[in-house]
Amino acid sequence: MTLVRADWQAARTAAHEAGLSLRGDAERVGLDQAVDRTLAEDIRALASVPGFDASAMDGWAVRGGGPWRLGPPIVAGPVDPVEPGLDTGTARPITTGAVIPVGTDRVLRSESGLIVDGLLTAVGEPAAPPQHIRRAGEEARPGDLLFVGGTRLTPPRVAVAAVSGLDDVAVVARPLVAVAVLGDEIVPSGVPRPGSVRDVFSVPVPRLLQSLGAGEVSSERVADDLEATIAALDRPDAALVVTTGGTAHSSTDHVRAALDRLGAELVVDGMAMRPGQPLLVARRGSTLHLCLPGNPMAAFVGLVVVGAPLIGGLLGRRPAPPRQVTLAVDVPHPRSGVLVQAYRDTVDGALPTVRQSSAMLRGLADADGLLIVPEGGARAGETVPALALPW
Repeated sequence: MTLVRADWQAARTAAHEAGLSLRGDAERVGLDQAVDRTLAEDIRALASVPGFDASAMDGWAVRGGGPWRLGPPIVAGPVDPVEPGLDTGTARPITTGAVIPVGTDRVLRSESGLIVDGLLTAVGEPAAPPQHIRRAGEEARPGDLLFVGGTRLTPPRVAVAAVSGLDDVAVVARPLVAVAVLGDEIVPSGVPRPGSVRDVFSVPVPRLLQSLGAGEVSSERVADDLEATIAALDRPDAALVVTTGGTAHSSTDHVRAALDRLGAELVVDGMAMRPGQPLLVARRGSTLHLCLPGNPMAAFVGLVVVGAPLIGGLLGRRPAPPRQVTLAVDVPHPRSGVLVQAYRDTVDGALPTVRQSSAMLRGLADADGLLIVPEGGARAGETVPALALPW
């Protein structure tokens, strides 16, 4: 079913589901290559974390009520399997992370002990002093679920996998993406002459797609010609083809005709959203097409609103839900559909940036996120949905 003039939330869902239907294959990678990858399956701990009772502080391992006789020190590192236990009335200096000897009641912090004439006495402790011991398995035990499939592996998550005994993980293959920048008026460098515009897509869009999880991204500029547009869209080797421009209905807009000639099925046919109304999502075999408007702000809005969940689907990721923000000022919107506004976070709430329209980028460059303002607008103090920017 094709969504025509889709609601922004429905379009996000449809794009994500289309991506999920073409999710990439799984591949195993070492943890040294796992950061920012997406789990293809659940992972579970192979070991207890910590693997032994360990000191949480520098100080003394003590047994009994004190004062304590001093024994030999214990430092972090491997221990003798026949290491003797701790006798009553004895204290042994111990470093953070070192193995707690058998018989230890607690660890006395270094700042809470005083040594006089070879005896250790506790000073300034509460009536019920804490143990300062990290118990074996308190963070994880063998077989515990660590993270579910579809989870993005951040540096702390990779660290959790490592400390839990894993050396490699199954991740989703990054999708191959092709970018086609359409338009005779686009020039690659210099100051454009009247009637021409600078290419603002060929460099930042591939980088943005990769930050969202895409793999290799190619880019080409394409003339306003039907056959050239068909050739640019005909990429069965790519999981995703992203185009900019050519989605409207003028004599130089050929994307719709090209998709039709290729037999692609429209998933989203326009959106009830400004900017970004002429955005298209289509599917042809194992390739998805994200066809963005040519106006710069409209294209980047489309990438954030629809492109991010689409790529998330190709990776098997769960889409991040919008958050709610409070408006610092009134935001009028007398037209149909939602209004997307770049905004800055202030102490008074979300404040739309200046210099923003479908053709401007200054307001987006200064923004912290995107507001989704409903039909009829919203007043200062009201909350509206907002999307984080992926850069």
